[in-house]
Amino acid sequence: MNKLKHFLYFYAPVILWASLIFYLSSLSTLPSAQKIWWDFIFKKSAHMFVYAVLYFLVVRALKLKSTKYYKWGYLICILYSISDEFHQSFTPGRSPMVTDVGFDIIGMTITYLRLKKLI
Repeated sequence: MNKLKHFLYFYAPVILWASLIFYLSSLSTLPSAQKIWWDFIFKKSAHMFVYAVLYFLVVRALKLKSTKYYKWGYLICILYSISDEFHQSFTPGRSPMVTDVGFDIIGMTITYLRLKKLI
């Protein structure tokens, strides 16, 4: 596989997904449910989902079969999650929340457990 194809196959999805997360974080308002508890479940599930996918894509780009990259994937995604919350501090109507980083880590952990089971 040449370098361009390799980049497009492994790294472009990571960049695109991280860009989607950045875009969503820059929105002043997000869709919300009528009931507060449904809104909480929806938003926290969204956090877990987007970071589960990001973690999978990062580990895939770093070589899925090598377990040392699982730790690097965690580090990269946690740092991105923290930077995402920091980014939200500059977005009107949004505020950074440490608990959101925790939900992001839960999503990454679920993906890690699934990948570990597959290998």
